[in-house]
Amino acid sequence: MDRLKEKLADLDLSKREVEVYLAVLVLGKSTISDVARKAKMKRTTVYEYIESLLGKGLIYKTAYKKRIAYCAEDPKKIMKLIDRRKNELENKKLKVEKIIPELEFLYSLSFNKPNVSFYEGKEGIRKVYEEMLNTHKDVYSIFSPASFFKLFSMKENHELLMKLYNNGGILRNLVEKSDKAVERLKQKEYNAFVKNKLLPEGFKFETDLLIVDDTVAMISFKNLVGVIIEDKAIADLQRNIFNLIWKR
Repeated sequence: MDRLKEKLADLDLSKREVEVYLAVLVLGKSTISDVARKAKMKRTTVYEYIESLLGKGLIYKTAYKKRIAYCAEDPKKIMKLIDRRKNELENKKLKVEKIIPELEFLYSLSFNKPNVSFYEGKEGIRKVYEEMLNTHKDVYSIFSPASFFKLFSMKENHELLMKLYNNGGILRNLVEKSDKAVERLKQKEYNAFVKNKLLPEGFKFETDLLIVDDTVAMISFKNLVGVIIEDKAIADLQRNIFNLIWKR
């Protein structure tokens, strides 16, 4: 009997489900009280496992002397039960396969979601510059001196550039053409680490764009706001656009 119990447990039946099932199987038509005595369990406990076995199709209800009795299904039906479960699993597998691409997309978003930080006011914009220029890598910038110097002094500009210089970085600037731009380009003290090219006449803007590695910063001088976006795809696109303009 113990070996039979072990085999029944292989059908994903709990130890108590096996005891209740065997009690019903041996007794034939049996009431809850009969099963409880045979399985040596409380009636309330037997009810729980009877319901589970009914759901699995191993036993069924019947009327017996104006009472509800329980009978075991023909053991041969166990094979049909296994086949039914196998078919259900195959159907579930097909359904899951159809939604795997969508689930993988959502999964990738959770791990590759861009990190976005917002900054406001002059001090917020200063923090954007400090973070972007605190690097030993190349910094790509589309720069409006006329807008920048309405907010920052030449001294403040020098302090920001020295942060990049002390880290060993290089700044490549596409500069809006203006009197301020021409004045800036004459400052030879930055020539060792700042490379400038003037944009065409009429290319006017009140923003600054900086790209470093996988990070992009956008600054609006008009609204005094800055945004830093950490995302490789966005950074690569902006850098490609920058290089296209730089080469021309």
